Amino acid sequence: IKNKLFFFISAEMQRDITPQPFDFATYRGDTKDPAMIQRLKDTVAARSGGFDIGGYTNNEGSIESDRITGKIDWNISSKNKLALSYRYNSGTKAVVFASTPTSIAFDKNGYVFPSTTHSASAELRSMVGRNSSNRFLATFTNVEDDRGPIGGGIAFPAVSITDGTQGRFVFGTENSSTFNYLKQETYNIVDQFKYTLGKNAIMVGVEGEYYKAYNAFIQNTSGNYVYDSLAAFFNNAKPTSYTANFPLIGGKDEKNTDAAAKFNIFKGALFINDDIRVNRNLTLTFGLRADYYKFLTTPLADSFAIDSALPKFAQYYDLKGAVPGLTPKIPIEFSPRFGFNLNLADENVTIRGGAGIFAGRIPMVWPGGIYNNNGLSSGGYTLSSSVNTAIWNQNLVRFRTTPYTPQEVGISLANAKGQLNLISSTFRMPKVFKASIAFDKRLGKGWMVTVENQFTKNINDIYYQNVNILPPTLKMATGPDTRNVYPSSLNIPIRASGANPYNNGVYLIRNAEGQKGFAYNFTFTVNKSGRTFNFNANYNYGLSRVLNEAQSSTSNSQWSSMETINGRNFVGLSESDNSAAHRIFGYVSKKFNYVNNHLSTTISLAYNGQSGAVYSYVYNGQAVRDGINFNDLIYIPTEAELQAMTFITTTAVTATPQQQKDAFNAFIQNDQYLSKHRGQYAERNSNRTP
Repeated sequence: IKNKLFFFISAEMQRDITPQPFDFATYRGDTKDPAMIQRLKDTVAARSGGFDIGGYTNNEGSIESDRITGKIDWNISSKNKLALSYRYNSGTKAVVFASTPTSIAFDKNGYVFPSTTHSASAELRSMVGRNSSNRFLATFTNVEDDRGPIGGGIAFPAVSITDGTQGRFVFGTENSSTFNYLKQETYNIVDQFKYTLGKNAIMVGVEGEYYKAYNAFIQNTSGNYVYDSLAAFFNNAKPTSYTANFPLIGGKDEKNTDAAAKFNIFKGALFINDDIRVNRNLTLTFGLRADYYKFLTTPLADSFAIDSALPKFAQYYDLKGAVPGLTPKIPIEFSPRFGFNLNLADENVTIRGGAGIFAGRIPMVWPGGIYNNNGLSSGGYTLSSSVNTAIWNQNLVRFRTTPYTPQEVGISLANAKGQLNLISSTFRMPKVFKASIAFDKRLGKGWMVTVENQFTKNINDIYYQNVNILPPTLKMATGPDTRNVYPSSLNIPIRASGANPYNNGVYLIRNAEGQKGFAYNFTFTVNKSGRTFNFNANYNYGLSRVLNEAQSSTSNSQWSSMETINGRNFVGLSESDNSAAHRIFGYVSKKFNYVNNHLSTTISLAYNGQSGAVYSYVYNGQAVRDGINFNDLIYIPTEAELQAMTFITTTAVTATPQQQKDAFNAFIQNDQYLSKHRGQYAERNSNRTP
C-alpha cells in the first residue's frame, strides 16, 4: 500500500571471545610447582574414567548470538496507525571463571547459558475527536534459558580444595548448573487514553499482565565436595563436607519434571497523569499509579513442615505469618508523584525536578522458591563435622563422579528435605521515594552547564533470614573481638531424636524493618553541541547504601553472600557493591570538511576516570560459625591488642609469631582505612581498588 505500509527487517550476528590470562607466579596458595597441578588433573582423570577438568591459565569466555528484528508500520487512516513488531534472539554464553591470585579455577568449572527469546508487540494509536487520543499496546514474550555444564553436557561433581591460607582449587561442574532450566511467558496489555482540556493534558490508563513460569532448579545434583588440602584429595581421604540434592517427585529430566516450580502471577495497574501548562514558562505534572499483584497458583504444602517444623522455628523467630502451602497477600501499592519544569527565559535558565513514590517489582524466581523448595518437590542433605555429625563420623564418603543417595550414607528421605523457602503472609513489592532537582544554564553558542541532584530512599526493602539455625548465644572467648558466635550444633532440633531434615537452610523472605537503603547522586556537566565541534565534560558522585544486595537468584545465595560482623541474620546498612563514588568523563570531537564539503573526517578524544570497585576485609573461614565461609568482617586490633594476640607457625606458615605480628601491623598502618579504624570492626565495602 503506497505511502501507507512500511516494513523493516534486520539481522545481526555476534561472536565474541574473552581471554582471561593468568600468571601462575602471582598465585598465593601453598602450591608453587605446576607439576602438582598436573598431578591433580591426572588424579581426577584416573578416578573419573578420563574426565579432563580443563586448563587454568587462560580460561576463555565466549558469546554467540543471532538476532532478527522485523517491524511493519501501517497508516490505516489519518486517525489510526498500527505497528507490528517481532524480535528473535538466540544466543549461548560460556561463563568461564578466571583464575586469580587466591583461586585456581579450571575452565570446566564454568557453565554454558543458552537462551532463546521470542517477543512480539502490536500497537494501535488512534485519534478520537479533536482533543483526545488512545494508545493500545499488546505484547508477548517467551524466554527459554537452559543453563548447563561446559564440556558436552557432562555433569561432574563440584570440588573445592583449600590450598593453605590464601589459595584454593576449584573444578568440576559449577554447582548451580547441573539442574537449571527456566521457561517464562509474559502476556501484557496496556491502554492509555489522553484528553486535552484547556491547560490540562490528562492521561488515564490500565495495564494487565499474566506471567507464567516453569523453573526447574536444584543445586548440587552431581554432588559437592570440599577438602581442606591437596594431600587429603590425593590420599582419597574423607572430604571436610559433602552436599547432594535431588528431585523427590517427577523425573530427572529438567524440562519435564514435577519437581519444577510451576506458577502463574497476575499483575494489574491503574494510572492517571495530568500535565498542566500553567503558562509558557511553567509546566506542572501530577500523577498517581496503583499496582496490584496476585499469585494464581497454590504451592504444595508439607504437613511435616506445618505441624512439626514451624512450631520449632517460631520458638526462636518471628515468622511473619509464613506457612508452607500459602501464597502471600500483596497489598495494592499507591504511587503518587509530582514534577515541574520552569523556564526562566530572560536568564537562559531551566529549573526542573520532582518527587514521588515509585513501586517496582522483583524477579519472580525469588518468591517462586516456595513452589519447589517446599520439602516435597526436592530434597538434599549435607554431611560435615557440624551437620549430620554421627553419620559423617562413619567415614562413608569418598570422591566419585556419581552422587551418593541418602540411602547409601544412611539418611532416610524423611530427613533429607533439602531447603525450605518461606514468605511472609503479607509481602510488599519494592517501593522507593525519589526526588530530583536540576538547573540548566544556557551560555550561548551551544554551550550549556547543568547541575543535577537525585535522592532515593527505599520504603519497602526485601530481607532474608535463615530461621533454621539456633540464635547465637556465645561470644568470642578471649581478646577484644566480642562478636556473637553460634553454637557448634547449628540447626534447630526438630524431631524427637534432635534431627533436622533441612540441612540446606530454611529461608524466610519478608520486608525489612527499621533501617532502609538509600542512594544519592550529584552531577555537574558542561556541554557544547555544534555541527563541527562537540564537547562534554562531567563530574559525577554517587553513593548507595543497602540492607541486602539482592543480586542472586536463590534465597540461600541472597542470604549467604552478605559480609557481616555478627552473621547473615544480622545485616545492617552498608555501602553497596554498585556504589559509584567519583567519576570524571570528558569528550571532545572536531569535524573537518573538505573537497567542497563532500568528504569529512572527525577526530575524537575521550577520557574516563573513576573510583575503583569496593571490597571488604573478611576472615578466611568462619568467625561467627553460621555456616558461611569468607564473609565475616575482621576486627582491626590496636597495636597493643595485636601484640597480645597469639600467632602460630605451621608447615605452611614458617614466619615466627613476632614476624607475623610485625607484618600484620605494617599492613594495617599502610592501609588508609584500617589505620584509622583500629579497635573497631571493618565495615562492609570499606575500601576500593585503585
